[in-house]
Amino acid sequence: METPNPKINNSAFRRLSGQQGLLVGLGLGIVLAIGGMTVFSRFGNQRAAAPTQSAPAAGAKNAALPVKVQQVGTSTTEESTNFVGALEAQQKVTLQPQIQGRIENILVSSGQRVQKGTPIASLSLDQTQANVASSIAAANAAQAGLKTAQAQLQQAQAQRTKVAANLQLQQTQLNRTQQLVSEGALATQQLDIARNNVQAAIADLQAADKEVAAANAGIRQAQANIRQAQAGTAAAQVNVNLKRVVSPINGIVGEFPVKIGDYVSTGQTITTIIQNDALDLNLSVPSNRLKQLRVGLPVQLVEPTTQQVIGTGAINYISPTVSSNQQSILSKARFNNSPGRLRDGQYVQARIIWNRQPGILIPTVAISRIGGQSFVFVTENTTVNDKPQQIVHQRLVRLGDIQGTNYQVLEGLKPGETIVTSGILKLREGTPIQPQS
Repeated sequence: METPNPKINNSAFRRLSGQQGLLVGLGLGIVLAIGGMTVFSRFGNQRAAAPTQSAPAAGAKNAALPVKVQQVGTSTTEESTNFVGALEAQQKVTLQPQIQGRIENILVSSGQRVQKGTPIASLSLDQTQANVASSIAAANAAQAGLKTAQAQLQQAQAQRTKVAANLQLQQTQLNRTQQLVSEGALATQQLDIARNNVQAAIADLQAADKEVAAANAGIRQAQANIRQAQAGTAAAQVNVNLKRVVSPINGIVGEFPVKIGDYVSTGQTITTIIQNDALDLNLSVPSNRLKQLRVGLPVQLVEPTTQQVIGTGAINYISPTVSSNQQSILSKARFNNSPGRLRDGQYVQARIIWNRQPGILIPTVAISRIGGQSFVFVTENTTVNDKPQQIVHQRLVRLGDIQGTNYQVLEGLKPGETIVTSGILKLREGTPIQPQS
């Protein structure tokens, strides 16, 4: 047996030992890597085949997390588009004086609800009231003149009646005289006298007729004077009425840019009356929605913070032209504002609902996002240590539009499944849970 040579130096031995150690280390690493890949492959195959088997290990180490759950059901989903538009009062009137003057009194306050015909403000009457009094006096004088003319007519008619009776008498006397003269009982001279008396009576009757005609003309003039005086009175009264500004509609009084004592002219704004009971929402709808846009489409007003619906209306007007600059179509939707929560000129968020159909809605709080994708945690019943236990599985879903506080689910969930709606940040694949009421 050959014995080792004691002359081999220590440095050579150390190099040999180091090389052997490196070889041993590399061999051990390769063995461990192959073993780990085998274990991982078996675990992966086992999990893919039976995902519920991963729950016991997690359940053995972690207590069940209390969470809220919700069963997925079929709901009505909506295809909609959000817009921002301005509300416009259906009736809005700017009050302006029709005559110039100084504001004497403001009879209502801003924000007050008024009825049609309610006095809003009054201007100083100055000379206008005096003109009314003068016109009334002229009308009274015309009435007195008419009475005088009527009395004169009655007197003229009475005189004519008397003259007409005298003419008849003279005519009778003439006929009698003619007979007596023809019989020779009277002289011819008496016949001439009788004829002269008849002629005089005829002349008196003609004069009386002229007096009656003059009296009738006086009455017509007096009546014309009355009409003129009444027209003057009405005109003066109109000026008085113009000094009082009244509301032409029912509504709410706006701000007053003027105050008592200000001198205003025609066309100057005193205030506005706005009727907020019904409001129109002006919307600019993209022209690519023209095929879907139609009168009667439901429109919802949405509270921007809570996304709660605060009003429901419908499209009632679609412009026949397209805006060349924005390539949009002006549309209007009318809303009933009986609660009085909305105001003219208010900008609001609105949602046009193009279509409604059955689908799945889930709360937005149930969604978790990883790498730009959306996931939910779906519950599953299993057993841990021979005891029933619920665990969760993370599932990829494809979402549609948001409706209020819910998302539409287009793919990934079916009705009847149960999802977690709270504490999702604490959950992982296979985490045991304890559903809470």
